[in-house]
Amino acid sequence: MESEINKSPKASAFTLIVAFVCVALVGLALVPLLPVKLNPSRTLPGFTVRFSMPGTSARVVEMTATSKLEAMLARVKGIRGIYSTSGNGWGSISVNLDKHVDAAVARFEASTIIRQTWPELPDGVSYPYIQMQSPGQGSQSPFMTFTINAPATPVLIQRYAEEHIKTRLAQLSGIYKINLSGATPMEWRLEYDSEQLRTLGISTDDIREAVRLHYQKEFMGTYDVEQGASDRQWIRLALVPESESRDFDAGRIQVKMKDGRMIGLNELVKVSRVEEQPQSYYRINGLNSVYLSVVAEETANQLALSKEVKAYMDGIRSQLPAGYEIHTGYDATEFIREELNRIYLRTGVTVAILLLFVLLITFSPEYLFLIVVSLSVNIAIAVIFYYAFGLEMQLYSLAGITVSLNLVIDNTIVMSDHYLRCGNRKVFMSVLAATLTTIGALVIIFFLDEKIRLNLQDFAAVVIINLGVSLLVALFFVPSLIDKIGLERRKRISPSKPKLKL
Repeated sequence: MESEINKSPKASAFTLIVAFVCVALVGLALVPLLPVKLNPSRTLPGFTVRFSMPGTSARVVEMTATSKLEAMLARVKGIRGIYSTSGNGWGSISVNLDKHVDAAVARFEASTIIRQTWPELPDGVSYPYIQMQSPGQGSQSPFMTFTINAPATPVLIQRYAEEHIKTRLAQLSGIYKINLSGATPMEWRLEYDSEQLRTLGISTDDIREAVRLHYQKEFMGTYDVEQGASDRQWIRLALVPESESRDFDAGRIQVKMKDGRMIGLNELVKVSRVEEQPQSYYRINGLNSVYLSVVAEETANQLALSKEVKAYMDGIRSQLPAGYEIHTGYDATEFIREELNRIYLRTGVTVAILLLFVLLITFSPEYLFLIVVSLSVNIAIAVIFYYAFGLEMQLYSLAGITVSLNLVIDNTIVMSDHYLRCGNRKVFMSVLAATLTTIGALVIIFFLDEKIRLNLQDFAAVVIINLGVSLLVALFFVPSLIDKIGLERRKRISPSKPKLKL
């Protein structure tokens, strides 16, 4: 192999230079297509079970509901860890699964367990719902949030945002989901006559079971049986997922009486659509407020998407009714830009210092030009592999680019200096061995614990790609560029052959 390396390549130096430059231009064209975000989006497979228990202390929620659900969910196969949190009026259980577990199967097992455990939970606990997360999927956390203020009720503000703001933003490419919160949701109220139910032998549990079987969704909703001030009783029913266009037709639901006959639910209850009792209020400067959060797609460039969203919101602000205001509450891209500016500054200073030393040692602008061009071509070509392997440009991968720059420059300097002095590529085997040693050390990251690996794999992949590309650049591009711009210098500094004295 050494003899093959020492031989001049069949292609001319000019051809190789043009080929590398063309490939580098392709890499530069792919830069805007790279997904840029704050943190890695890949997570371990798992799910979260949430429920509410209004008016109950955290201790009671833990003892009567959270602990029971947690013990039952521990039966799901492939669990790596289970964590629970109980608060005043709510509870949450997070389950981390092994990477080899089928998320769909785990969700089915969890749904079955919740359905079996539901009758044992105390009254007042909402039906627990499951939120899944799987590897390679976005974290579902919003990268931008906005506050909408107006001298109107939260329901009216949210309805206006749904019709005039959310629909326009949803047209942007790269947006995964838009959430609106802060307004009191609507619910179905089923008022009934307790004496009539007692006569027919029907309980509120029978009504709940009939509704559940009709919709065939174990996470259909929640219900409470309450005593009103006017001695009227009702069932509070919240369908999940809720939709304004979704109707609740009681006439299509059949309830079984004690004698075995069926009766329509509309003959037992009076259905009304009402606003849920508020659990909290949001006010800014004395005005009611709702929050609009924007979730980006996993492959979206959040920096570019943020500019588009802001431009859309500026256009919407000019068309708002009197008294309506929109304010930016959170923008993750601001932190991304700050980090990018820091990385640009650190990288620029590091490279500038290194190049300054090179210039002071060699006193050759041509040699400095060689290092700069080789480094630029190396990073541009590496972008193609970033895009091909689906790497994300986030804090860890950007740090990997910064770290690998010095290693890439080292390979370029070693090869160029040897080629200038000796006129061959024999040093490539030494460069290859040193580079493979570094790559071998980084490969260990892919064998670490899954949770750690998901954060560091992009860092390792970026460094490995940059080093791999630097080998090709050092072997073909650097000598070809030297042949074009440093031929005379190479001859001048080449060691002369010793002369024999007779």
